Amino acid sequence: MILEFAAVIAVSYLVGSIPSGYIAGRVLRGIDVRDFGSGATGATNVMRTLGRGPFVVILLADALKGYVPVLVAWFLFESHDLQVASGLAAVVGHDFPLYIGFRGGRGVATSFGVYAALALPVSLGLVAVGLFIILAFRYMSLMSILTVPLGAVVFLILAAAGVKEVAGVEEYTYTKAVFGAFATALVLLRHGGNIRRLIQGTEPKLGEGGGRQRRRAAEGRKPLSAL
Repeated sequence: MILEFAAVIAVSYLVGSIPSGYIAGRVLRGIDVRDFGSGATGATNVMRTLGRGPFVVILLADALKGYVPVLVAWFLFESHDLQVASGLAAVVGHDFPLYIGFRGGRGVATSFGVYAALALPVSLGLVAVGLFIILAFRYMSLMSILTVPLGAVVFLILAAAGVKEVAGVEEYTYTKAVFGAFATALVLLRHGGNIRRLIQGTEPKLGEGGGRQRRRAAEGRKPLSAL
């Protein structure tokens, strides 16, 4: 079993490490998206720097990085523990990608992909809540820091209630709640600056905040207008 865990964790981390947003920036505009906006490689910063079309593609790509490894782990081993290990590794890979110096995204879309593989009904409900938050408040960060923890709470409630099946999904185990707790901790940690700005009322709303980072500009890299 140890070998299975090691293999699942390694493969899932490498899949999660695929820097979709970084690749999109290089291919479409010859830029490093980490030099702009929030400095992350996730879909939200891609939208700020590259537009809505790339945003949709990267959103799906980042979600698939969590969904596919977890689903494959289940089909190969039929183990909830290995599923969760796969999901944890995929999110860590997205946030700290091996291929581009461990500076990646914030794990929201990838966490949603893992949620979808663990329990699609829960994931669909979270998507609906997330869309409401975005439309009502226009803060992507607010959606992130509310929906991922909500998923953890739902998994915990279902496990504590002893629910065995919902919409065809069997065994809502405490192990799945463990993933939710881990994803919540990582998302909140990675959104520390956003949380402070939300409290201060200075957080950029949807479609705002795509300017070049001053720290990166000071390092002498070419400005966007020169690319």
